[in-house]
Amino acid sequence: MSAFWDHYNRRLKGREPLPTKRNFKTLRLSYVESDAFKHLKPRTKRDYQKYMEHIISIWGDLDPRKIETHHIYKLHQANADHWRQANYLVQVLVVLLNHARLIGFLNKEHGNPAKGIPLFKQAGDGWEPWPDEVRAEFEELAPPRPRLVYELSIGLGQRIGDTLKIRWDHIKDGDYDFTQGKTDKPLLVPLTNRLAAYLSTVKKEGLTIVCGRDGRPADYRTVTEEMRKIKAAMKHPEAQRYVTHGLRKNATIELYQAGCDDEMVKAVTGHSGVEMLKKYGGRVRQRELARRAQDARNRAEQNKSGT
Repeated sequence: MSAFWDHYNRRLKGREPLPTKRNFKTLRLSYVESDAFKHLKPRTKRDYQKYMEHIISIWGDLDPRKIETHHIYKLHQANADHWRQANYLVQVLVVLLNHARLIGFLNKEHGNPAKGIPLFKQAGDGWEPWPDEVRAEFEELAPPRPRLVYELSIGLGQRIGDTLKIRWDHIKDGDYDFTQGKTDKPLLVPLTNRLAAYLSTVKKEGLTIVCGRDGRPADYRTVTEEMRKIKAAMKHPEAQRYVTHGLRKNATIELYQAGCDDEMVKAVTGHSGVEMLKKYGGRVRQRELARRAQDARNRAEQNKSGT
């Protein structure tokens, strides 16, 4: 009877069963076949595959039960010079080893040895906003496509991946109607007057606002390389420190300087929590919120004394 069900399940799935050898190679194959992996976004799938390939190159033939927390900790520390990649590696191991428990490669008493590894923290407040002098020089030098990316980034405060996907039909009645790629969060963001005026000068060459060759969507690497070359040619001595993602921080700061509270800022940028707003808003966020709080307090005192 068991042989019958094995054959039946193979026919349903249209493939032969995965190898049963208990090692990381088999674990990776099983995870890639899982619903959890299949429901990931294409970008996340590519990232996971890249890090799983690295794990396989180190531990491919090892039984996952042989890997303990101190092994993962040492691997994480060995990549300290690339802290972001080191953290992602641990996060992928958490996912992979959780799947190992689901398919019986790890017993309940083993737990997940990748959980609890302290991740590296980024120094400072993350990506730096572009100073006024860097922005002014970039605006003067940038050719049309990099300047368009710049204006969209400042005006909408989105990640570069989402910025490059903006289509003309996403803009309706002066609003940008879309779903964020990273968060799956639907947003409707009105264009600023500055961005609306700039877009009115842009020729429609394809479905996306930022186009590549023959009206096709612009390639991420090509656009980021264009942005880098412009900054390399600038007179400002530190221009190359400032990356495109920093413009998302500029947008966040401008919202706080305009008097917006946390909920209003999140409604534009799509940030999911206050911790990220603290990172992106920095001291400006704290100062502006404190100013609004003290102004409210002063008004309350005036009302009290006037009664």
